[in-house]
Amino acid sequence: MPMSQILKEAEKRGYAVGYFESWDYGSLEASLRAAEEAWSPVIIGFGGRTFVQDSGWDEVKLTGFAAIGKELVKNSTVPTAFILNEVSDPELIKRAMRLGFNCVMFDGSGLALEDNIESAKEIVKQATKLGIDVEGQVGRIPSQKERINRDFLTDPEAATCFVHQTGVNALAISVGNVHMLIHKEFSVDWHRLEKIDKLVNVPLVMHGGTGFPDKLIKKVINKGVHKFNVGTILKKVFLEELRKNLTQKDLDRINPQELIDSTSERDILKKACSSIKETIKTKLEAYGSAGKVKM
Repeated sequence: MPMSQILKEAEKRGYAVGYFESWDYGSLEASLRAAEEAWSPVIIGFGGRTFVQDSGWDEVKLTGFAAIGKELVKNSTVPTAFILNEVSDPELIKRAMRLGFNCVMFDGSGLALEDNIESAKEIVKQATKLGIDVEGQVGRIPSQKERINRDFLTDPEAATCFVHQTGVNALAISVGNVHMLIHKEFSVDWHRLEKIDKLVNVPLVMHGGTGFPDKLIKKVINKGVHKFNVGTILKKVFLEELRKNLTQKDLDRINPQELIDSTSERDILKKACSSIKETIKTKLEAYGSAGKVKM
């Protein structure tokens, strides 16, 4: 299902939809199964970093993962969009659109506003011909290792200009949110968010969903945020589950075939993916999207 349609329904009914960033088949399938078990719409996909390499991008990996994602979406029992997230290379985005991602996220936040607009406008033009949705970004979202600079924050007037001139379907914003934040909470610039919401006529996107406080979710939904991006916490629970299972087992006495790629309940990768699934189901409840799909 198109991301724009999923977000439009969320906007109408007052909830948010989660995008859960994957890195392989197991994490991608876990994202979808979580949504199906929770009867929730969902956005699944990969970050551009999964495919980027020094010489451009890994075409074989991109083609293979695109095919897997398309197949999962085709057989999904809940409304599902398939996104390539946070890509600054327009050529990689165009290739992903041809391979079957039905939405893409162009991150032009490192460009001057005029260049960001021009690049996004060209991507939207190509995407529209293919029936593909585009998410753009105005403002820079720092990582947990960076200090938040007010210059990073989204300027409401710039956001309005960007959306009006490009025709993007959703807008990622910087209002205090931070990428990869696990042990701290960030503070939201409420005045800035309110102004953006009043001026911008597309759903807003909150990147940095790992560190976003649950207690503030409903409040930002009421101020136009209808998509949360979540990634870091999924890798964290995956690794924690692996560590827990590996330290509990004497590997010298156990057949590795039982722990990896087996039908046994002892398969540690299946347990790790199950931890991803349960974490996502908790997020879906917090976003208010759980149970919104009619059974």
